[in-house]
Amino acid sequence: MKRSKVRQRQFVWPNSGILLGIVLFCLVGCSHDPRSLSAMLEETASKHGVPGMAAIVVRRDAVVEDATFGIRRIGFSERIAPSDCFHIGSNTKAMTATLAAILVEKGKLAWDTKLVDVFPEWKNEIHPDYQRITLTDLLLCRAGVPEYSNFSYLFSNDPTHREDGSTNHLSQDKADWREMTSLQGSPMEQRRQFALQVLRRPPAVLPETAFLYSNAGYGIAGAMMERVMNESWESLMNTYLFEPLGIRATFDWPATDDPHQPWGHFAAKSGMQPHDPHDSYHLPACLAPAGGISMSLEDFAKFLQLHLKGLEGFDGLLRAKTIKYLHTDPHDTMMNGAAFAFGWGLVNYDGKPSSWAYGSAGTFLSGAAISPSHDLAVAVFANAGVIRAGDAGVETLQWSLRHY
Repeated sequence: MKRSKVRQRQFVWPNSGILLGIVLFCLVGCSHDPRSLSAMLEETASKHGVPGMAAIVVRRDAVVEDATFGIRRIGFSERIAPSDCFHIGSNTKAMTATLAAILVEKGKLAWDTKLVDVFPEWKNEIHPDYQRITLTDLLLCRAGVPEYSNFSYLFSNDPTHREDGSTNHLSQDKADWREMTSLQGSPMEQRRQFALQVLRRPPAVLPETAFLYSNAGYGIAGAMMERVMNESWESLMNTYLFEPLGIRATFDWPATDDPHQPWGHFAAKSGMQPHDPHDSYHLPACLAPAGGISMSLEDFAKFLQLHLKGLEGFDGLLRAKTIKYLHTDPHDTMMNGAAFAFGWGLVNYDGKPSSWAYGSAGTFLSGAAISPSHDLAVAVFANAGVIRAGDAGVETLQWSLRHY
């Protein structure tokens, strides 16, 4: 399957305007607003027509405030609860990169470990341009690996054909989906198969010459970690990241095994369409390290506090200098006006460095912002993957940073 030119696709931020709005906000700032988080969330969700939202504000050692608004599923009356789980999409990337950092601190990997060092048997099988790529190249999206994004619209009964209205990649998206869902074996085996299939083909861009946002690259990085640890990415995440932080996470839609959890919602021409978590749209195992996790807002906040503490100079599960490395501008990975570093978008807020992240696999949305100079981290969830949910999320993050 030849890929001769770059296809600009992503699901870390729902559209380029969202990150541009964040960048402009961070430069100019805003005045104080007297509303509570609960009142602000209700107003924002209602204005944008989002079924359900949740938000939380934390310091490095305390929860400041949290709030929920709306329903778990269109057509039903159950309200969003503080303990409800949401799919976090590409916010998973920052977690996968954090797992990599843990393994680096343990001496199991190095940031400059080459792919062929971990899979020496692939040396004569993969494309020559991939011979020199490293773990860091994959996690900074500069390895030239194709994107493999934007598949949710294939499963809507009334599809928008991507949020930009494009139908140009329909046949390629369907072919990519068939390829990923035809993989056999355990999730760990599927990621290894997928990595080799992708790496045998020419890269989308020459490695180490350009930034190209890639979900597949994170899947391949996950396969590297699995090989050196002889353990699945899911197990590694639980053992080395989630359990030490007291986080409970699942690796599918929230309501797949618990009918009382929120459903996601597609963007459809006729409005928002509930997504049945038992249909055929589940993120393939090969892309799980890029965006396959669900968790509650409280648990997500624990992850943000790990990074907030490190950025403020406090050692924890990881040394502070390692956390700071994960938020260091690599100077060659710009995305929509911000530097991209290990799953985070780096911009200035109030003249100080801050880290932002957005994620959506098309049916949920998650956003986060960390401002270490203000001892503040904020997260927002929505059970819709539409652009309106992204706008509501950005408004919530912006309001929270100026309010607290």
